[in-house]
Amino acid sequence: MNRCPERSWRRGASARLGAAFAILSLAAAAAGAAPSYLSVTPVAGKYAAAVDLNDGGRYAVNNFGPDIPIEPAYISGQPLNENVDSLGGNITRIRSINNKGQAVGESSTADGSLHPFFHASGRTQDLSARYGIGSVNALNDRGDITGQTTDLRAMVIRDGRVDVVGPAGSVAGAINQAGDMLVEYYPPGRGIVTCVYSHGRCTDLPAFGTQSVASAINDAGWVSGTATAGDGRRHGWLYDGRTIADLTPAAANGAAYDVNDLGQVVGTMDQRAFLYADGRLIDLNTFVDPQADLLLTSAYAINNDEQILARTCDRAGVFCYGTVLLSGIPAVPEPPAAAMLVLALGLLAARRARRWRVRPLRPACRFRPGGPG
Repeated sequence: MNRCPERSWRRGASARLGAAFAILSLAAAAAGAAPSYLSVTPVAGKYAAAVDLNDGGRYAVNNFGPDIPIEPAYISGQPLNENVDSLGGNITRIRSINNKGQAVGESSTADGSLHPFFHASGRTQDLSARYGIGSVNALNDRGDITGQTTDLRAMVIRDGRVDVVGPAGSVAGAINQAGDMLVEYYPPGRGIVTCVYSHGRCTDLPAFGTQSVASAINDAGWVSGTATAGDGRRHGWLYDGRTIADLTPAAANGAAYDVNDLGQVVGTMDQRAFLYADGRLIDLNTFVDPQADLLLTSAYAINNDEQILARTCDRAGVFCYGTVLLSGIPAVPEPPAAAMLVLALGLLAARRARRWRVRPLRPACRFRPGGPG
């Protein structure tokens, strides 16, 4: 983190007094200013879940329930939602959407079996019938689709053909716009391992914990995921292409679910949703109006416009009733007015001081191949 440069204060007592009174004015303003909160929009109820979010703010919703014979799915839209038709059965589940509003997932056929599908322009296509594959997990804007073959090998559909990219027992997951994807496999004696498949080569991620699972990859190649430590605790982590960092070292139970192209990560830590940005872990509940009976328990998707999908409960954590879309991440709250007063008085006594300012949240530096940008 860059520090503000030192500046000499040699303008006499009047200049120092002027600076002090300016900061006192800011303190007064901060004390009386209305707090800034996230915009919270409900997007799915108790028997539904929003499962993915694109950069246009559109999200995919799956419906389910103990007594619901039909489980439909749709993609949010303005002004109308777009239904994703089934393959002849009663169940449709979206797994991923891209910035074009296309989707992949699984749907039941007339005989009740589940087949992978691709949905675009109002049409749902059976990928099992066309390509003979077993399942799908994600897609990018180029239309590359990741998943698994019927004999349980990681695969990607590119340019109308299936490319097998992993050994037996592997599966391909998240994929970025460059076509780099996460592949999980099980080498003998090592448990689960995740590698990044790029240009015909799969490079293992650094070992972290006893079991480590990657969840997302951004366009710079940064990867987020979750690992189990030797003491049984789960930790959320972030890999920036060089090192892997523990994002929730103090948590009894943590997980990192998604990372955007700004290097911001969302996840959960001890049943509270977090945002990791600029080297800081922030409880997203601090950005919610305290008058609202709302507890954000986990955040699992973030787009490049800093919108977030999160699951919610009431403040007591008893009734958990749906998914919300969070928009407008505010700056880090201003320091208390008393702290600014102390700083102002310090300026009067000091001949030299560092220039001080409140730093809002800023995205992490972008990563270029070979090192951080």
